[in-house]
Amino acid sequence: MTLVKWNPTRSLMTDFDRIFDSMFSPGWPRLSAGQSWMLAVDVNETEKEFFLSADMPGLDKNDVSVDIHDGVITIKGERAIDNEKSTDGYRIRERQLGSFNRSFRLPDNVNEDKVAAKFKNGVLTVTLPKTKEILPEGRQIKIS
Repeated sequence: MTLVKWNPTRSLMTDFDRIFDSMFSPGWPRLSAGQSWMLAVDVNETEKEFFLSADMPGLDKNDVSVDIHDGVITIKGERAIDNEKSTDGYRIRERQLGSFNRSFRLPDNVNEDKVAAKFKNGVLTVTLPKTKEILPEGRQIKIS
């Protein structure tokens, strides 16, 4: 077994290299006030309903809105930008800040009048009950 002596200078240089590599790579979140980020949403379906679930740590129900208009459900909100200054000389921020807006076209078999939303422990769950099953309209054409 070989013991490697810890070198704080080398460790610090490696950490800074990693930080700068990620900052200048595609997809680095360079968000400032007024910019938005994509809310990740899980969609599940059962026989009787659809569920949309989204993790929103650090938010409460007053920071989020859910609207339905013309067959489209929209989830909006904002995670406030923390302007607190770091006293350590540098700061790494991986959490996404600013506003978010995510919309989904609802299937025809969703009962929009019975849609319900619940926010608990930073998780938004939207329940979309189904109406009766909608069978595709079609008919057989007689070939002459």
